[in-house]
Parts: sequence; structure tokens; C-alpha cells
Amino acid sequence: MDSIIKQPRLITFYAATGHLMMHMFAAFYFVIVLAIEDDWNFSYDELINLWLLGSLLVGLGSIPAGWLSDQWSRSGMLAIMFIGLGVSSILCGLSNNKFSLMINLSALGLFCSIYHPAGISWVVNTSKETGRALGFNNIFGGVGIGLGAFSSGLIIDMYNWNYAFIFPGLISIMIGIGLFLHIYQGKISYKNIISDKFNDNPEQNQLLKIAIIMLVSITCMSFVYQILQSSLPKVIDIRLAEKLDFGASQIGLIVSFIYIVSGLMNYIGGILADKYPEKNIYLIGILGQGILLFFIFSLSNYFLIIISLFIVAFNSSILPAENLLLAYFSPQKHQSLVYGIKFIVSFAIAPIALFLISTSYEATKEFSYLYLSSGILMLILFFIVFTLPSTTKKVYQ
Repeated sequence: MDSIIKQPRLITFYAATGHLMMHMFAAFYFVIVLAIEDDWNFSYDELINLWLLGSLLVGLGSIPAGWLSDQWSRSGMLAIMFIGLGVSSILCGLSNNKFSLMINLSALGLFCSIYHPAGISWVVNTSKETGRALGFNNIFGGVGIGLGAFSSGLIIDMYNWNYAFIFPGLISIMIGIGLFLHIYQGKISYKNIISDKFNDNPEQNQLLKIAIIMLVSITCMSFVYQILQSSLPKVIDIRLAEKLDFGASQIGLIVSFIYIVSGLMNYIGGILADKYPEKNIYLIGILGQGILLFFIFSLSNYFLIIISLFIVAFNSSILPAENLLLAYFSPQKHQSLVYGIKFIVSFAIAPIALFLISTSYEATKEFSYLYLSSGILMLILFFIVFTLPSTTKKVYQ
């Protein structure tokens, strides 16, 4: 495998940058929408619904993206992703009505769907310490969310919301061109690299049980992730902005701080996933979220920010273990497709989360009961994941 990977640092750069850009483009609308709300004089719940189809396509596009990545080229698919994200984001910035913005946000969501099935399998098959590599790569997902929130708020304050779409779009196109050039020059392999680390499969009678529990876990964890990511800018706006005189840039900075700091837990989780059973990592992360979600039910001070940070950190820390487990029991030739199935579940839950956020805000102008329900869901999930089979030795060496 090492002879095929001529430039491992280039692979690390593009995989990490791709993760950052994907999450930035999938999250920055939640800050930008606050400015559009003022500019277009439409309500928040009307405008947030424009992302419904896009958020759905982030999930639905994962299966065809995974299949194409397996059959064609993972690196090539990532290059297409960068270009597509850039063009779509620029078109969002040029939108002048709700319909055109919805169409362009939907295209943005479709190109976002490429990263996880192509990028995660790329990292899994080109790394030696896989848990650590996944943890490092996952940090950039949180950085992307944070950077998207901060840069959007800053650009809105300096220019307007249109440029908050256009500037990142131009950067993404340039990165995509760079990746195409490195593939063309042979510095990055066009062909898919296959690792021999995951040839051994677990016992057949355990696969169905693991698959069902993982599916339930992925769904519930993704639901909480989407609820918090989507509602956090607005709940800070509702509970803290007026008291503390926060503007868009301050809200963006707070959300940025939460996701960048919590993103570091991905790396710690990756190190732990190389050493300890995944079940233990899952249980700690799920229980931590469940307990802390009860605390932000009605918080309206700085503890809201601190507790939110810990919830996101617990959510992030289990991702390397989750991806390792999927790599362990998925057939090599369909590995990207398996990740595609995971992420169609992860992101297909987003429209449901957005609908509940919109409905909650329309009914109560708040999200308190949504957080309470999420906490109960995590506690139920804790007992479900507890039934996962324990292992007497690590399967990943």
C-alpha cells in the first residue's frame, strides 16, 4: 500500500480540507439566514425551510456518491465535490428570491453528500493508525462548522450576506482545481487504494445485531447533532443576544468556538478507538449527551454555551470508533457504499430535525422541549447500545 501512496501529506491535506469545506457549507446557512431574515423581511421559520431539500440531499446523495466512489475514484469524486460546492455557493449568493435560493441550496446539499462516503473510505484505506487518522480528520468537520459560522458572521458585518456565500465558493473552486492537477500529475492516486487491515470479519451471528444497533445509534446521534447544530445560533440569539448586545459576528464566534473546541474530541476519541472497545466509547458519549441535554432546557446565561460545548464534544468523540466498526464489517469493494448508507441515515434525519425546529419555534418561539425530548432519547439509546456484544480483545490492530 505504501508504494501506491506517493504523497500521504497531500492526501491528508485534501481529506481534511474536504471535511472542513463540506461541514462549513452544510452549516453556514444557519448564521446567514439571520441576515436574510432582516433583508428580505421573511420569518425565520419560512427561510430555514429553504434548506429542507438541501439537507435531505446531503443524505440521499450519499449512496450514489458512495457507489461512484467504489466503482470509479474516491479522489476524483472529492475533486468534483470541491468544484460543485463552490459553484453552488456562488449561485446562492446571487439568489434574489426564495425559490432560486432553495434550488441553489439544494445543489449545495447534493455536492455536500459526496464527502463522507468518498472521504472517510479514502482516509481508512490510506492510513496506518486508522483511529488516530480518523480522529484527526474529524477535527476538521468541527472546524468547518465553526469557521463557517464565524466567517459568515464576519463577512455579513463587513459586507452583506451575499458575499458570505460567494467568498467561500471561490476558495472551494480553487482547491478543487488544485486536487485535479495533483491527480493529473500522478502525485495523488486516481485509482482506489485498498487496505488489508480489515480483511477479518466478525462472527456472522453477530453482524445483524451490530448492524441494527449501529443503525439505531447513528440515527439518534445524528438527530441530536442536527438539532443542536441547526438551532444553536438561534437559541443564543433568543436567550443571550439581547441581554449581552450580541450581533451576527458575536453569535458566529460563539458557535465557532463550540465546534472548534469540541472538534478536538474527535482526535481524542480516535486515539481511544485504537486502544479500547468501541462499546465503552459509545456508552460514555451517549450518556454524557443525555444528561447534559436536560441542563440546557431553560438556561439563559453563559452556562448555555459551556453545556452546549460539552454536548457537541461527547457527540463528536464517538465518530472514529463508529467509522472503524463500519470498516471492520463492510466488504472492501463496497466500503464507500456502506459509508454512504451510514451518512444517508445521518443526514436524512436533518429534514426531520429542521421540521421540528421550525415547528417548535413557530409554536413556542423556543426549543426547550425539543432539547428535553432529545435528552430522553439519548438515555433510551444508552440502554440499547449497552446490549452490543462485548469483545475480549481489540479487533483493530
